[in-house]
Amino acid sequence: AVRDYIKDYIIKHKLHAGDPLPSENHLAEHLGVGRSSVREAVKSLQSLGIVEARHGNGLYVREWNLDPVLETLEYGLRFNTRSLGELLDIRIWLELSVMADAISRIEPATIAELEAIIDGWQEHIESGVLTDASWDERFHSTLYGSVGNETMLKLFKVFWIALTTFDPEPPTLERKLRMVAHHRAILDAVKAGDVELAKKCLYDSYLPLRTLIQERMTETNPAPQPE
Repeated sequence: AVRDYIKDYIIKHKLHAGDPLPSENHLAEHLGVGRSSVREAVKSLQSLGIVEARHGNGLYVREWNLDPVLETLEYGLRFNTRSLGELLDIRIWLELSVMADAISRIEPATIAELEAIIDGWQEHIESGVLTDASWDERFHSTLYGSVGNETMLKLFKVFWIALTTFDPEPPTLERKLRMVAHHRAILDAVKAGDVELAKKCLYDSYLPLRTLIQERMTETNPAPQPE
């Protein structure tokens, strides 16, 4: 009941991220419940990403985010390779769907930024560092940032971090450079304004990961042997 009251209070008063909420004392007195009940309700809403408690400064509406979803995915996908493969497919479908809009809206400055990411990524790998995946994330978030859909980017970030829970084979220089080459091909297609080629290059870039996940699924759930 306390959780519902706080959520309804936020909606009724049209509060936004960063706006203050009534204190725990005020809520307890207004609702006629103990402070322990209010405290538990606040903890629950914090875990859902709805409110935040600032030490010594009260309760505030939290900026909307996908952290609770991410936390669940990071944990659950460690034990469910099938769902991990399905999540990857969803990400691929979304990226393929938005590619045309990204190409139609992309600015020269963004193209230059993507080129710098690709060059920096390759230099990073050739220097001997093979485990930093942030370059890949930066490439995709920069490319689709041109669409201007913040919720989509947050969703992509959830997908990205969830997929990093998958522990494939140890990285090799050859495999990492191949990944850079795939992304350079995507960028070349984007620069040429060729939507279909960009989609094909994007799909091809995910094939190694899809193959690894499918192999892991087979290992985890082997086909039944005839008696």
